[in-house]
Amino acid sequence: MRALWGGTLAVLLGAGTASPEDLFELKKVREGVWAAVARPLPVINCNAAVIVLEDGVMVVDTHSRPSAARALMAQIRGLTDKPVKWVVDTHFHWDHYQGNQAYVGAWPSGTEIIASRATREAIESRGIPRVRHEIVTVPRQLERLRAERARAVTDVDRKRLDDEIAAREAYLAELRSMEVTLPSLTFETGLVLHRGARSVHILWLGKGHTDGDTVVYLPQDRVIATGDLLHAWMPYMADSHPYDWIRTLEAAAALDFDTVIAGHGDVMRDKERFGLWASYFRDLLREAGESYARGDTLAEAREKVAAALRPRYGPAFGARFDESINGNVNKAYRVVGGVVE
Repeated sequence: MRALWGGTLAVLLGAGTASPEDLFELKKVREGVWAAVARPLPVINCNAAVIVLEDGVMVVDTHSRPSAARALMAQIRGLTDKPVKWVVDTHFHWDHYQGNQAYVGAWPSGTEIIASRATREAIESRGIPRVRHEIVTVPRQLERLRAERARAVTDVDRKRLDDEIAAREAYLAELRSMEVTLPSLTFETGLVLHRGARSVHILWLGKGHTDGDTVVYLPQDRVIATGDLLHAWMPYMADSHPYDWIRTLEAAAALDFDTVIAGHGDVMRDKERFGLWASYFRDLLREAGESYARGDTLAEAREKVAAALRPRYGPAFGARFDESINGNVNKAYRVVGGVVE
């Protein structure tokens, strides 16, 4: 894809001038280790981990589009003159791998794109059809947004809708010319890079958010990057394996770390959220199972399970609880009933 550099960034932000810092805030978590925390935008990006090693840099996850990846690459060049030699795709969701293309040929030494075997297969079998689906459906979203803009009565609403329309138009233009770039190196359960005093463990600990979730663990630094196996928002469960997810969270939490660079949201400084998510999945599956056993319809299950979980998990997840609980109940109810997507 041809570079859609400053123009795309400016349009995404609905402003005349943009810088890489408008997309990511770099937070130093250890010497040579940064969290690139994605700023909120109408078309979301994931976070990234940036790890500077003896002979090159590793980046964990590449965001929703090549222009976003280039924005982070510009920030990395401000940190070090070392090339990005390794990129890790933690899973196959669009906002974590669609920037892969930007790294190809960006440094003379080349960049290896690493993923679990399951993630590469999922990008091929599900990721590519979803890109094509978006190319068809984003124009429909734009039509709805323009109609909403025509009905807007306040300047605040008009500005919000103008920004979202501009962002989605820029995303669609980039999507149409993007070449899906598959991982070039895959592994089954683990891969370790040894670079001087620092080692990087790239691990598949089990199914969870997807069937190929990868974590990147720095034992000497006591840091883990989780992708969307864990993040600061409500769990998204559409492609998940909920029972496995509990065990995989427990396996990840058993590693020796005190800092988490999650797939979305701010850096975490303890393991508390691993326990919160595991408990949530247990309670969600139990309540969905009881609802299914009673013969409740899916609509009834959504109402009853949400009511049962809201007292404990509403405060923990905030407004996102009500935004996401119906989708999560749908998933849990179907899994309990033997309908696995």
